[in-house]
Amino acid sequence: MPQNEEEKLLTVDDVRALREEISLMHGSLAKDVLSHTPLVKQVAERFIEHGLEREWTEKLLAPLAGSSFEEDEEILVAYVLEELDSLLTVEAEKIVASPSIHIIVGGTGIGKSSLVGKLAARYKYFLEKSHKVGFIHFDRQKVGAYEQLENYADAMDIPLVPLEDFLEDEYDILFVDTAGSLGKDVDDLQELIGIIESNATYTIEISLAISATSKTRDLERINNAFKIFNINNFIVTKLDETCDLSDLMNFLIKEEKPVAYISTGQKIPEDLMVASKEYLLKQYMQEF
Repeated sequence: MPQNEEEKLLTVDDVRALREEISLMHGSLAKDVLSHTPLVKQVAERFIEHGLEREWTEKLLAPLAGSSFEEDEEILVAYVLEELDSLLTVEAEKIVASPSIHIIVGGTGIGKSSLVGKLAARYKYFLEKSHKVGFIHFDRQKVGAYEQLENYADAMDIPLVPLEDFLEDEYDILFVDTAGSLGKDVDDLQELIGIIESNATYTIEISLAISATSKTRDLERINNAFKIFNINNFIVTKLDETCDLSDLMNFLIKEEKPVAYISTGQKIPEDLMVASKEYLLKQYMQEF
């Protein structure tokens, strides 16, 4: 039904108030209730097809069955999106107050090296304050990864610093690209953290790069591989390569860890944006 923006907001607020007043039904009862309300059931099934867990979705929508909203598809969809918005977390771009080392970890083929290049260029050239930036590399990194980092360093006029030499100069922020093999990545990260922690000058931030094209099982596998470390946030890559964010959305609302950045293409640094819930939900709903 036609509504202006103010009315939509008020209506959604009414729905949110209703949710707070009604305790959610248990799974079997919720499913039974939805079976008698075709539109509510239809909306639930569409969200389930788009990655949300069945029990969670049915419990969420069950209180609206039998209410004055059960025949209003727009409100039913808005109700679920409001809940997703409350569960998603994003992180504001950090102001570097003290020297820090930002380590990017993740699996193979998800764009970690180009991500490191985008972040370094952003902090050196595109923020309000220009930062003194460097790349850290491991001698044991594969040749291709090193050459890519070396190309970025030359093009951006950013020093490429061997691990053993990073204390010889003072940087605002150093960016670290890590190996693509999970076992090797974890071993390298343990060694790197040990070296940094022995020197109190630098603080550590660890971001887990996750691909928007990955399935839930793969996202969980990557995340579990690095859970022994204090992962600060996620960075989503390859958002330009898929229209289906169902697995990504399901993973993010379950993990309850903030998304810091979103990579939307190959251009450096243009195709890197600070994460926003509004943008993620908009992309998620493209194929709805």
